[in-house]
Amino acid sequence: MVHARTFSFTDDSTSVQYPSAQSTPQGTTTPITGPHSLDTALLLFQLRTAQSNWYQELFQSSRDPLQNPSKYIWQVCQDMREWSESFPDSLPLAFKDFFDLELLYSYVYCLAPSCRVASVSNYGKILIFEYSIAYMQKIFPISRDPINVVFYTYHDALRVYFVGSQFLAVLSENQDQLLNPITPYPPIMANSPPPPPLPAKTSLDNIDRSTNCITHIKETLKTFGYRWEDSQALLSSFEMQAAPLLISLKQRKQLQWEGTSSLHLPAHISPY
Repeated sequence: MVHARTFSFTDDSTSVQYPSAQSTPQGTTTPITGPHSLDTALLLFQLRTAQSNWYQELFQSSRDPLQNPSKYIWQVCQDMREWSESFPDSLPLAFKDFFDLELLYSYVYCLAPSCRVASVSNYGKILIFEYSIAYMQKIFPISRDPINVVFYTYHDALRVYFVGSQFLAVLSENQDQLLNPITPYPPIMANSPPPPPLPAKTSLDNIDRSTNCITHIKETLKTFGYRWEDSQALLSSFEMQAAPLLISLKQRKQLQWEGTSSLHLPAHISPY
């Protein structure tokens, strides 16, 4: 998906059965010992199958507008959320972090504009905004931790760039809506699964959260650039895209500060 190419686990050329947890490799003459559980691999196969299904539907199958797109996307998100709730308690933290990032990235990807869903719903825009921030809050410290270098590749730099691009696009076009501190109630549709829940927020206002998210994207791409030279080009591209939005956020913060300051002045003193 990160390369925007055909990706299918379901067509005739790639459809295979899940490996059996009880199976052993052919030709093995001695028992396998040690921590060789297939639980983690099976979880990854399940996610890749789900990703393949919605990616093929939204980006590869057709360009005809999807009928009732919110219903389809809500169902996709619910299926992936149920997958994430199936993690066994024994799942190592490193794998859980890896899967959590995959889930957040998948949310942003399937909610974003696609070949069959050109226009994102208002609540979908809020979800892209919130899940992008949640994704960066998780991967930013991971990118700076030398212990985590094994699981992460240049594809993660591409994922960060994609999430960052979606964040910039949705925020640049919907600042009044997304920077509003009041979050609207999620829409309820008959005979449809509920929309994805919003992730937990910090106490910061949305202007500060947005600025921090952009900073985390830049710093993460910079850190990845030490390992993969192509990530430096991603950083340069993102910085150019983000510059106008950062100026706008700074202006909004200044106006917010001036408005707050005027509320604390005595009535007979003008703030100007």
